[in-house]
Amino acid sequence: MKNRFWGTDLMIFILVLVSVGMGVAFGFASPPHIPLVAGCILVVMLVVFTNAHAVRKIIRGVFFGYGKHSARQQLSFENLSVPVAIVNKGSIVWYNNSFRTDILGESDCYLTPLTKVVPGFKIEDGDVKRGTNIIINGREYTAFSSLASEDDNLWVCYFVDDTELKWEAREYHMTRPVVIQVIVDTYDEVLKELKESNRAQIMAQLDKLIEDAANDAKGVSTKVGTSRYHLIIEERYFPMFYDNRFEILTRARNIEKDMVTLSIGVGRGGNDFAENDMLAHQALDMALGRGGDQAVIKSQEGYEFFGGVLPSVEKRSKVRSRIVAKALKDVIMQSETVLIMGHSNSDLDAIGSATGVAAMVESLGKKAYIVVRDDITLAYNLIDKVRKTEGFEDLFITPEKAHPYTIGTGTLLIVVDTHTAKMTENADIVTKCSKKVVIDHHRRMVGYISDTVVSYHEPYASSTSELVCELIPYITPADYKLPQVVAEAMLAGIMLDTRNFAEKAGVRTFEAAAWLRRQGAISTEVLKMFNVPKDVYKAKSNLVNDAFIYKDVAVSLAENMTSDLYVAVPQAANDLLTLDGVLASVVAVKFEDKISISARSLGEINVQVLMEHLGGGGHLTMAGAQLRDCTLEEAGEKIKDSIDNYRK
Repeated sequence: MKNRFWGTDLMIFILVLVSVGMGVAFGFASPPHIPLVAGCILVVMLVVFTNAHAVRKIIRGVFFGYGKHSARQQLSFENLSVPVAIVNKGSIVWYNNSFRTDILGESDCYLTPLTKVVPGFKIEDGDVKRGTNIIINGREYTAFSSLASEDDNLWVCYFVDDTELKWEAREYHMTRPVVIQVIVDTYDEVLKELKESNRAQIMAQLDKLIEDAANDAKGVSTKVGTSRYHLIIEERYFPMFYDNRFEILTRARNIEKDMVTLSIGVGRGGNDFAENDMLAHQALDMALGRGGDQAVIKSQEGYEFFGGVLPSVEKRSKVRSRIVAKALKDVIMQSETVLIMGHSNSDLDAIGSATGVAAMVESLGKKAYIVVRDDITLAYNLIDKVRKTEGFEDLFITPEKAHPYTIGTGTLLIVVDTHTAKMTENADIVTKCSKKVVIDHHRRMVGYISDTVVSYHEPYASSTSELVCELIPYITPADYKLPQVVAEAMLAGIMLDTRNFAEKAGVRTFEAAAWLRRQGAISTEVLKMFNVPKDVYKAKSNLVNDAFIYKDVAVSLAENMTSDLYVAVPQAANDLLTLDGVLASVVAVKFEDKISISARSLGEINVQVLMEHLGGGGHLTMAGAQLRDCTLEEAGEKIKDSIDNYRK
């Protein structure tokens, strides 16, 4: 080390001599300034000597130790194959041969700032176990730094060349398998009804589309059924699907005027082929549960969604209804008490379907309760009417009164009109009940209730009330007749979610409505459940009047509305759809500490996707969300961002 510094010492010595010589010459030229010159020379020499001595002392302590024992055998950096540099106050003061060869390229850089020699490396960042990744001369290093003095000025830096290791790690990651499962949504409902020649022609085009996609990604594709495909590609080629937002969905729709739609499940990030295949299967189930015509990616981090812009094709059978009904009846008969709970801010479909389930349960001789916060509901007219009906006086209970029933295993919880715990009236009840059933028609969301004994989740249905209508005949006794108030409650739920049979009303919807009419439902009585007080009507009118249109979406924002006027929010969203040029509507209103958002559409815009961007969810034409810790202005910007993201 001594020899390493002889050049620097000589340079400093020469500079000091030059300074002294110039000072002496100046003193002879101006004798009155001799004391000043002498003082300056002494100060310069003192500073140079002190700093040089301090640096040498610190470095000597690092390399040779501070005690009596020599540290050459303990710590010899000179002969290490790993590049090592000593940095004092940000400048390099020493380095070994490996640093000079590998990092500097056989040059020298004493007293040069480290950031100039190794750009991008902050010495403090290397003081961790993982180090800092840097690239020098085309090689990849992991840089570590260690504090070597108590005054935080002296650091020892190590540079580990792990280029090959990092290349191997990247190659390992890029060659990980990605499993893609594809199913043709419309095969059984649309394509199967075509002539054999037409169907064969369309399927041939679809086969080629899938094969070309696999070939472009250097993968393999296998047709495992008449309408099902498996693709396996490497992770390095997955951006071909991801970056174009699964353009294959659009290309499939273009084959025959939207007659062909695909559901795609992608599994990636698993430990092996089997785990990725399981993830792909779960992703495909999620895609189908959300109505199809979309791609879903499932990894260890969660779900990602693409597509889902077309209305789903109805894919239901009465065979499934009968099987679910038998399983549900068995579970009810094994229970002592049945709790029925819908989503928060319950509406006519949630309460209507819950009332139908309660009647079905009590027809089997079991006690049922509907858990609802009747102070925050959109179905207060229906709840009041049911409570006034003989035999239903104690049907509705608050979540607080329902908690004692969750103790033990004799209670069954039936969740209607939602499938996520966080959107129910009380998530704790969902957690505490060991036996759970879900009946819902909304498109599946992340975080759905998975530990159910029975799940009847049909996104192709118009409403949950419609689903309950199909279950009741298979569960209740043969001579059972539905109470009139229950039939009217369920018909109100169907009318709400179909906007009086104008949207998402299929053949099964009208069959359910006709059955309810035969059970005694009176249309005029049902319409009374939609009546609102004058102040609610006025609030709705104000929301409509204050709306603005942003990219074909009507948006209305309102501040400080009381909770008793909440029903005006979804009604305003419905009314905004009647404006010319409006394809969807979003109404956001601040209630106390939260902002409630209601969204509606005519089918061309999937408002479920809009609301999922805000943390909510729902259906293609009807969805909602809630925002907390957010101002109304910020909510407006988030709504615009969601619309912009959807329009990409």
